[in-house]
Amino acid sequence: MGVFSEIRATWGFLVLLAIADALGLVIGGVSVALTPALFVAGAVTLLLFIAKIYNDIRPDPRLAVFAFTGAQMLAYTALAGILSYLLTMTGRPLIDSWLVEADRRLGFDWLAIYRGAQRKETLPFVLKALYFSLIPQLLLVELFLFTKGRLERGRELFWLFVLTSLGCILIGGLFPAGGAFVTYGVTTDEAYVRDFLALREGAMPIFNLATMQGVVQFPSFHLALAVILIYAVRDYSFLFFLLLILNAGVVAATPFIGGHHLTDLLGGALVTVVARLILEKGIPPFHRLTR
Repeated sequence: MGVFSEIRATWGFLVLLAIADALGLVIGGVSVALTPALFVAGAVTLLLFIAKIYNDIRPDPRLAVFAFTGAQMLAYTALAGILSYLLTMTGRPLIDSWLVEADRRLGFDWLAIYRGAQRKETLPFVLKALYFSLIPQLLLVELFLFTKGRLERGRELFWLFVLTSLGCILIGGLFPAGGAFVTYGVTTDEAYVRDFLALREGAMPIFNLATMQGVVQFPSFHLALAVILIYAVRDYSFLFFLLLILNAGVVAATPFIGGHHLTDLLGGALVTVVARLILEKGIPPFHRLTR
C-alpha cells in the first residue's frame, strides 16, 4: 500500500534530521536534558508498538497509520524544536527593522493596535484561547481523517505540518526576528521571548524538550498551521466552515498573543503555498498524498 511505503521512507528523513541535530549540539557545545528526551523516546516506542499490533497482529490500517503518524509527529516535533534552538543560537542579525518598515508601508501599526486590544477587558483572554487552540485542532483533525479511513489525507496533513514548520525554522534561522514584543520593548511573561533572548545570548547550555517553545517569529508557523488545518478538511463542508471561522480568529490573535509582525503572517502564507506545491509537484512519495 502506498501510504505504508511513504511511512517507511519518512523514518529515513527523521534519521537525517536527528544526525543534523546531533552535529549541531556538538558544534554548539550544548546538550539535551535526559529525562524529557527519554520520555519522548518512550512515547514514540509505545506508539510504534501499538502500530505494530494493528499492522501485523490485529490488522486495522486506520489505527496502524494513526499510530505510526503519531510516533513520527512526536519524533519530528522534538527534532525540529532542537533544530530551531540551534539555529537561534547562531546570533545572526535580526531583520525586525525590515519587517516593521514593511508593516508601516502596509498601514499596520502593531503597537497601537496591541495597546487598543489590551484595553478590552476580555479580548486578551479570548485571543489567547484561540491562539493555543491549534495543537488540539491538529490532533482532532488527524483523528477524524484516520477514523474516516482518509489515510492519504491524514499523511498529507502530517507532511504539510513538517514542510511548513521546517520551512519556517530554516528561513527563521537565516533571517531571524525577535518579534514585536522584543522590537517595541513590550513587557511580557511569554516563555518563548525568554528562550529566544537566552539562546541569542548563549545562556541556555541545556535544551529541555518538556519546556521547549516556538522561537521562530518570521515566517509565522501559526499562520501556516491555521491554513493547512482548514485545507485538510476541504471535502467536509461543515468542518471546513467551522475551522475557517475558528482559524480566522487564530490568525487575528497571532500578532498580539504571538507578538508577530503582520509581515510574519505574510511570510507564513508564502511558506504554506510552497509546501503545498512540493506535495503536488514533488518527487515520490509526496505525489501520492494529494489524490
